[in-house]
Amino acid sequence: MRIVTRKAGIDDLEALYKIELECFGHEAFAKSLFAYFLTSSDFVNLVAEVGDEIAGFVISSVQHQDNQAIGHVLSLDVCGGHRGRGIGLRLLCELERILVEDGVEACYLEARADNAAALRLYQKQGFKVVGSLEDYYGKGIHGLRLRQDLRHE
Repeated sequence: MRIVTRKAGIDDLEALYKIELECFGHEAFAKSLFAYFLTSSDFVNLVAEVGDEIAGFVISSVQHQDNQAIGHVLSLDVCGGHRGRGIGLRLLCELERILVEDGVEACYLEARADNAAALRLYQKQGFKVVGSLEDYYGKGIHGLRLRQDLRHE
């Protein structure tokens, strides 16, 4: 299986939104927000393709805090039929490479506290839990904030 990553664009909106709905259901970002992510220069968006099919994607922003560029992963989704094949890890690695090239010094994200598969993936890639987020995804649905320091060589 060959995984190809590339930058995502507005032409990918329908496919990405379909995957977002599959992965997050009623917690999914609005389609109009996805359109904004895909057209704004403040975001780094990548898709992973297997053959001619989009198997997953990552949406991230770059923010500036205290004279430091910080990445924020907003959504990392992989289609159900493609999970467990290294696509999420591939997307995170490619995102990290791009962020480091752009001078970003750290990256953070939020994940559901009960999403063991996602937490394993993020921790495998070097993210560490830096905080808990009570009721972040709704009443009784808690989240965790994770952060990764990016090394510049």
